[in-house]
Amino acid sequence: MNQYFVAVLLAVVATAAAQGFYEEEIGAWHFHTYFFEVNPSKTAEAIAFRKATRQMINGGDLPDCSLNQIYIGWDGPHPVSQWELCCNKTGYAAAHSWHTQNHGNLSVLIHPLTIYDIEDHKSRTSWLGKEVVIDAECPCLYPELPQPRPCPVYPEYSDELPDPENPQYETPIRGTEDYLQLNKDFDILRDTY
Repeated sequence: MNQYFVAVLLAVVATAAAQGFYEEEIGAWHFHTYFFEVNPSKTAEAIAFRKATRQMINGGDLPDCSLNQIYIGWDGPHPVSQWELCCNKTGYAAAHSWHTQNHGNLSVLIHPLTIYDIEDHKSRTSWLGKEVVIDAECPCLYPELPQPRPCPVYPEYSDELPDPENPQYETPIRGTEDYLQLNKDFDILRDTY
């Protein structure tokens, strides 16, 4: 039994040594709050939680955090409607505490923003509530980015459900962080951000 334990331990150590480690501190995090837009009670709960989160940001209780727009339906690796809170490392503890205590019956995916986009969505996740199966093989995710994604200060997106038919409904340019679509030539793998 001891030989088996030693062999497994050596295999784990050898694998870890071979893969190397990313030693930089994680600078930003996403909190994705999921809901089913066809379920009125879940939608109402998600919108109420988002509005309360906005009040926390505006009151200074979630420092260095910002809200992205509400996405209806499938978006990238996210298979159901969701809204995202992005926090720099200075706001992570407050955001995690807020979500832990207030997510109610909603599922929340928490993941870091590092250079390893796929792994950030696949194996570096934590969940509040029930886990939702995400598409970690989505072509919108990158095996390795030149630098970690930033946590931008998003525009003041509405806290109401968007109408995708409305021309004001902003969709990010695929594969970019250019949420206002100001630069149609932006390439996340080539350009600095």
